Amino acid sequence: MDRKTTESGKSYWNNNGAYQEEYDTFYKELVPSRGEADTIHGEMIRAVSRLFYDYCNNGNCNVREFEQESCDECGGCGYEEEDCYSCCGVGHYVEEEGDECLECGGSGYETRDCGYCGGDCYVDGDVAINDYYQEMIDFLFEHLNNKTPVDNLEEFLFRKDLGYGEYKFDDAEMKVYNDLVDEVVYQALTTPNQKRIKINLVD
Repeated sequence: MDRKTTESGKSYWNNNGAYQEEYDTFYKELVPSRGEADTIHGEMIRAVSRLFYDYCNNGNCNVREFEQESCDECGGCGYEEEDCYSCCGVGHYVEEEGDECLECGGSGYETRDCGYCGGDCYVDGDVAINDYYQEMIDFLFEHLNNKTPVDNLEEFLFRKDLGYGEYKFDDAEMKVYNDLVDEVVYQALTTPNQKRIKINLVD
């Protein structure tokens, strides 16, 4: 069977993927309404559909988690100090020596929210994948003959420059998911399906 590739500008999210008809049939026949599928092909279809859905519908807010790290700029206190603008850091007005500066209360400095973390004290550290979705990715990696689309998905998910609200949902990003679905459906069409032991009973 010749391989097909979803064209740029099309996607399974928009119901016009290269194997859209086959994908829809597999999903209807093999994926249960709740819990894991009974077969290898069914679970692969279920996994890619869940991953695709959370990217397109939720911006991967359920798939990706950021480990929180203390802000290096403020040491985790959330603010930074600088010389008081009104008294130039001396604690009193220069022309009226002895009069305590009202802006800083005589301390000579004023505080403001940290310019790096915005006063939140913590910044996003390394990206982690939620265990629920990591199990799906691991299952795909274990059972797909061609591992490249799974590797490409993980590389995409671990990009620190792409967080919730920062995805473009353009052809380049969509290709990561289209390629994965193309590969899963192609394998489902060209290899025998096998029964599997279900691990979880509910989603």
